Amino acid sequence: VLVRASARVEFPKGKSHLLVRSRGLSRLWIDGKIVARTKAMGGSTDGHQPVDPLPLPPAPGMRIVAYGVHEVIEEIAFDQATEAEVVFETLVGGPTYRAEPGETMIAIRQEGHDFFELLHPRRGSSRRSDMIMSDENMIRLLAETEASLGQFDREFRRSLAQSQDGFWLKRHEIAAQWVKGLANQTLSKFQKDSHDPVDRFLISKIENAKTKSTFRKEEMPSETGSVDFQREILPILSKNCFRCHGEGDEGGLKLDSRESFLKGGDSGEPALVPGDPHAGQFMARLVSEDEGERMPPSKPLTKNEIETLRKWVSSGGMWSEEINPSAMAISASIDDPSFLRRVYLDLVGVSPSEDEFREFFKNSEGNRRTKLIDQLLEDPRYADHWVSYWQDVLGENPNLLKPSLNNTGPFRWFLYESLTDNKPVDRMVTELVMLRGSEREGGSAGFGMAAENDAPLASRSIVLASAFMGINLQCARCHDSPYHETTQRDLFSLAAMISRGNVTVPKTSTVSPGFFEKNAGRESLIRVTLKPGEPVEPTWPFAWLSPANMSVAALVRDPKDSREVLAAHMTAPWNDRFAKVIANRVWKRLIGTGLVEPVDDWESTTASHPELLEWLAIELVSSGYDMKHLIRVIMNSAVYQREAKSNSRASEAKHRFFASPDRRRLTAEQVVDSMVIASNRPLDAEELSFDPEAKRPAKTMITLGVPHRAWMFATLSNERDRPSLAFPRATAVIDVMEAFGWTGSRQGAVNERDTEPNVLQPGVIANGVFTSWIVSASANSEIAEIAIAAKAPEEIVESIYIRFLSRMPTDDELKTIAPILQNGFSSRIVPDGHVKQPKFQPMLERVSWSNHLHPRANSIKIELEQQAREGDPPDPRLEPEWRERYEDFVWSVLNSPEFIWIP
Repeated sequence: VLVRASARVEFPKGKSHLLVRSRGLSRLWIDGKIVARTKAMGGSTDGHQPVDPLPLPPAPGMRIVAYGVHEVIEEIAFDQATEAEVVFETLVGGPTYRAEPGETMIAIRQEGHDFFELLHPRRGSSRRSDMIMSDENMIRLLAETEASLGQFDREFRRSLAQSQDGFWLKRHEIAAQWVKGLANQTLSKFQKDSHDPVDRFLISKIENAKTKSTFRKEEMPSETGSVDFQREILPILSKNCFRCHGEGDEGGLKLDSRESFLKGGDSGEPALVPGDPHAGQFMARLVSEDEGERMPPSKPLTKNEIETLRKWVSSGGMWSEEINPSAMAISASIDDPSFLRRVYLDLVGVSPSEDEFREFFKNSEGNRRTKLIDQLLEDPRYADHWVSYWQDVLGENPNLLKPSLNNTGPFRWFLYESLTDNKPVDRMVTELVMLRGSEREGGSAGFGMAAENDAPLASRSIVLASAFMGINLQCARCHDSPYHETTQRDLFSLAAMISRGNVTVPKTSTVSPGFFEKNAGRESLIRVTLKPGEPVEPTWPFAWLSPANMSVAALVRDPKDSREVLAAHMTAPWNDRFAKVIANRVWKRLIGTGLVEPVDDWESTTASHPELLEWLAIELVSSGYDMKHLIRVIMNSAVYQREAKSNSRASEAKHRFFASPDRRRLTAEQVVDSMVIASNRPLDAEELSFDPEAKRPAKTMITLGVPHRAWMFATLSNERDRPSLAFPRATAVIDVMEAFGWTGSRQGAVNERDTEPNVLQPGVIANGVFTSWIVSASANSEIAEIAIAAKAPEEIVESIYIRFLSRMPTDDELKTIAPILQNGFSSRIVPDGHVKQPKFQPMLERVSWSNHLHPRANSIKIELEQQAREGDPPDPRLEPEWRERYEDFVWSVLNSPEFIWIP
């Protein structure tokens, strides 16, 4: 890329020095005469280059030249003050380089001055202190420039997107007409004038259940005492039996009621004989040594599970339909501080700052909750929070090194921009499927990457099907699914549509004959219906999702483009599975459990509230597929604003009532980002790149930039385990995230993270490096400023509780903690004459892929890791003994279990 800049600049009389910094070949003219030039990029990147000493600043206190950037200083002179035309040209990137300009700048030092300032249009010898080339000014100006470019990019992107608005307006008009009749049908069963339709659907089911709830119990002899059916038996049956004998009826047998157990299947024998665990096919199949007879076929039950079922049968095989009254007990509305924290976490991914907390309570209007929801839906941080969800669901898996090897591109920027622009979700999905833009620098094309994978578009089709249609195609990669109706041809038909032509089934997409020989004792559930090498045509395989004879011709611009046709079939309004899946995902994200579980596999499950799900889908489509509208509807509902007491996921669909939201733990990103916002301390991680010099092409190495939110991190795996390739500061953040279920290596879609507690979680919050940064009253930190500015210990306690827990301390907490800080409070500040300036850690030489094999590179990264553990020096204005007690208090609040839970 050729970059050219020009301006009229008035130079002072006499000598001056011009400084030019540029990563690539550049030239600087003054009135048509070349006065300075830098050389082109070059040099070996074999890893064996020397570790150069840090460059000296061009003048005392000036910013040193950035890594991989050339610097020249040339003298110029004028007999008198002169206005001249300055022209600067530079080449950015190249055939084997990434187009990243680095810190390109031009500065001037007038004779007699000991500083450089950035060159800018000016009059005479006037100076601007904010343009002096100090670190502080350069960091500020770089941030301002990035923000300015970001704003320009958004405006330009949106202006270009408007050229497509007419087409999407037409599509949404078609959708609105389609759902017009459906809305009336759905709402006719309930009060159309209800101010909270969501609650009407939920309360209706609760009221019906209360009138019909029964407990069926036959008088049977009991050998071993009763067994709790709901808690002990039903989970085993749901997990192991219902897939084939609940939603399905393999062998004519259903096991989802006591009647079906007693009736049996095609054999005519009852599956269960009450009171006799030795009779009936059910127990016999569970304990059979014959692999051809044993059930379940894939994985035998554990001894404990079998013994539990044996007790159940012995005690009469009672089947309880009784519903625990607590499941239908509607909880009270949460208080305002809890609501404030919940909404901030759910919409922008962080707890409110102290200023935001206090501002909310200044508003005494009755509708301040609704206003807050509207306000945060327009907050730029909305995209920062929701992008991480779609990274998981769509399996975004970029790698900094060799980014095409079984990885996706970093299409995170496509997702982020789509959310920032509030792009209708059908449009976002369509543009994702179209795979446009840069593969390795953020475009939707990155979604289709997996260059060394033998069937990359098949793996991407698996993700699309689960993300937007609730169809599980994982098994179809190698054979027809044994538990679903989907086939290999279904999957490869989708892959062919994305490919825009026939695809050939790879050799790995089959099952070895040895598998069938090994399991010859029983009829296999697995069917291989496509042969390796067989071509599959691009055809839509799920016609059953749409009414017969519904054409997508009006929804596409190019009916010959199978990729666009695929996107149209997926997002068509008459394919209501798409809108329902999106509505279900949003519901689960905000309430804790889906109306359909699991959210990515709908074939073997039912909706707990089918009418509500349909209504939410209609709301989504009617709004023009505006996901923010759907979020607003759910957040303004009574159920969202109730105390979180439920665990709806533990209940089967028919016993799922949503009388209150589930208790939810903060996601890994919310934990990290809330720690940052509470302390107002930046993440301070390295640039995520092995090649900050940009000397290697994007097909070999990429950069993900310097993270400022947790979603921006990625896997830092280093297969060679070289310290020289470590990211010590980024690793400190990622350690926290991984303990709370995050992974940067998403080999497939992550529809549900592991939320089980583990010993790493309290360990990393209590003792982790990142936590030590957050709670330290380090030099110039806001945690230190709180202590210095406070007029009384109570102010400190109040501030820390608001920042970390989004509430005021209770009277008991205040009475307990304030005296601890009161001790020495009046003398906590060191007198000015005794303050010793803190000694910050020294800058070390620079390491990149170019020199990472040099021995010094390893020792530098080890030193940086030690610096990360030590953190910044303490603020010298605070007396050490009191400061340590204060830090212990901040640490204790952060380590409260309350911090990691959404109210």
